[in-house]
Amino acid sequence: MDSQYENQRPRVTPRGRTAVLQAKLVLLVMINLAQLWILSATIEASLARHFSELPPLIVASGICWFIGITILLWWKPTKSKRETIGR
Repeated sequence: MDSQYENQRPRVTPRGRTAVLQAKLVLLVMINLAQLWILSATIEASLARHFSELPPLIVASGICWFIGITILLWWKPTKSKRETIGR
């Protein structure tokens, strides 16, 4: 049984791929903080009956939502040259 586990290598994630995932996480956190700030400004404007300020805030929130979705779904790291050359 010991020889079975000695020959196995741990799964290694390339450093670049880890960096891309960490950058995605940081961007998503920053966008979520911006959306929370926009939400608080929207609530404050609506409670103060400054309805003329609402459309730009709603548009800004929609843009943040769209950017967050694109980061989450479509920004994926490309395959490394080593993987594509071997095929």
